[in-house]
Amino acid sequence: MDALPLWEAARREMEEYQFVSSAELQPTWDVPKKIAINVAVSGRFNDEHGADGAHPSSIESYVDEASRVIEAGACGVHIDFTWVTDDKGRRLDRDLPPTEAYGMVLEPLRKRFGSSFVPNLNVLNGTSFEMCMSPARAGLAEAAPCAPGHPDAFMIPAIKTLEENGVKPELAVHSTGEIELAKRKLIDTGILNKPYNWLILYGLPFNVGRTLVSGVSVNNTQDMAQHMFMMVDQIRKIDPDSVISVCAAGRATLYMTTLATMMGLHIRVGVEDTPWKYPNSSDTLSGNLEMFEMAKKIAELHGRTPGDANFYRELVGLPTK
Repeated sequence: MDALPLWEAARREMEEYQFVSSAELQPTWDVPKKIAINVAVSGRFNDEHGADGAHPSSIESYVDEASRVIEAGACGVHIDFTWVTDDKGRRLDRDLPPTEAYGMVLEPLRKRFGSSFVPNLNVLNGTSFEMCMSPARAGLAEAAPCAPGHPDAFMIPAIKTLEENGVKPELAVHSTGEIELAKRKLIDTGILNKPYNWLILYGLPFNVGRTLVSGVSVNNTQDMAQHMFMMVDQIRKIDPDSVISVCAAGRATLYMTTLATMMGLHIRVGVEDTPWKYPNSSDTLSGNLEMFEMAKKIAELHGRTPGDANFYRELVGLPTK
């Protein structure tokens, strides 16, 4: 570029004025091409909302719902029997041993799909600590959520047991305070191994003032976005390489899924934590498959492709199969 006197430079600039610079000056954004979409297929809202089978309660309906989403491309399924009563009147989290209940779901799934999905199992229920951990010790689970806000006498040995048995812990965090608990009690102490695997779950109202996992309720898009930005930022400050998934939860579900996808995060959808289709209506989801297909379409519209089970395994540090 030639050096010019000021007024000549100004004259030429006005003659050659262009409002928009070359498009090539804008770098591509750092948003991963692939996204992990797990599905939580539990029937927690079965008695309140949804058509029969939309929110599974029987062992058979769990198998059916999980099969549909695996077949459609989900990288993993989360199965949680907490508070679920089946059509035989049994509390699946209390009246059956965990390994038996999970085994009845996983056996037909593995027979049909092999290792093409990651089983993510709840390890919270049992009359003893050993019973709670039995799905991990028995090799049924590859990943399992555990909230840092749970009592230390359970949470800390549970995380240790999961690590020892090759099961990837998911740090289920319901608020910023729980993120700090994870740092202080699990990361700073060296109990948790990298890569840290976070599961952000907020947006559900609670019925009592103090719970084992005190949460955050959101009532509009701004609340939802502010909380997500704040929680993600807090996690990134602890460890920028953390794996972060955002759960569908409550009425905000569709918007949460969209924002998390835009932010380059991963997502867990499914009817376990919401019956709602949209934040601005009371339309309900027909089932897990509908919600997965919505999430998959959102990902595609944002230039992202759902990864398979081995993609997710590599992401969180599990051996591929």
